[in-house]
Amino acid sequence: MTGASRGVGRQVALHLAQRGAAVAAVARASAELSGLPEAAARVRGRQWAFAADVTVAAEVENAFAAVDADLGAVTLAVACAGTGGPLGPLHLAEPEAWWRAVEVDLRGSMLTARAAVGRMVGSRSGRFVMVYGNLGDRLGAHVSAFAAAKAGVARLTEVLAGEVADSGVRVFGIHPGLVRTHLTERLAWGAEGQAWLPRFGAGVEDRWGDGRPAAELVEAIALGRVDALSGRMLHVGDNLSELTEACRVDQDLRRLRLRWDPPTSG
Repeated sequence: MTGASRGVGRQVALHLAQRGAAVAAVARASAELSGLPEAAARVRGRQWAFAADVTVAAEVENAFAAVDADLGAVTLAVACAGTGGPLGPLHLAEPEAWWRAVEVDLRGSMLTARAAVGRMVGSRSGRFVMVYGNLGDRLGAHVSAFAAAKAGVARLTEVLAGEVADSGVRVFGIHPGLVRTHLTERLAWGAEGQAWLPRFGAGVEDRWGDGRPAAELVEAIALGRVDALSGRMLHVGDNLSELTEACRVDQDLRRLRLRWDPPTSG
C-alpha cells in the first residue's frame, strides 16, 4: 500500500492489518511510516514499513522486491500516494511545483501499477486499486494539478483493466469520500485553501467522514466480491450488489466518460 504513512492510506492499511492481512506499507521515510508496525500491533495486526518515493522507478521496484523477499507474492496493491498540489490560477502556478504534484499522484500510480501488476500477471491473479478524487470529472477552479492527475488516474484504471482482462488480474479505482486528513485540512484551513477554495472550508466539519468506508470497500475488493466490476470507478456510497447486477445487464455502464452536452440547434 503506497501513501500508507498518513491520511486515507494509513487508515486503510491499519484496517486491513486488523482484519488479518499482512500489510506492506510504502511511503517516503518518516517517523509516521516507521511507527506503523507498532500502530498495527495495537490493533492486533501485522504491518511492515518500506521506505520509497513513488515517483522514482528504482525505489518503487526495490520496495516491491523487498516485499517479495519478506512477505511473499503481492495479492493486493493499493496506490494511494498523492498531494493536493499548488492551488490557485494556472497562469500563476510555479511550473515545477505543479508538475511535481501531478508526478506524485499520476506517475506514482503508474509506477506502482507497473511493479505490482507486472508481478500479478506472472501469477495470473491479484487485484490492484488506485485512489481517485472527483475533481477529475467535474468543474473546479484553482485545483488544476490535482484535477489533471486524478483524471489521468481514472483513465489509467480503465485502460489497465482492459490490458489485463484475460490474465486473472483485476483493476479498480475507488473514491474514498470526503475524509478528514492532513491534506483536506490544508485545503480547508491552510492559507492557500482559504485564498482559493473558501467554499470548501465553509462547514466542512459537518461534511467530513472517516476512512472506514474506504477501508471496507478495499476489503471487499480484496475478498473478490466485486471482481465483475474490474475497470470501474467505485464510490464508498455505491451499493456494490446492485451495481454489479446493473453492469451485468448493461456492459456499457462499466465505461468511464467525460461528459459533453452538445449545443442544441434552433
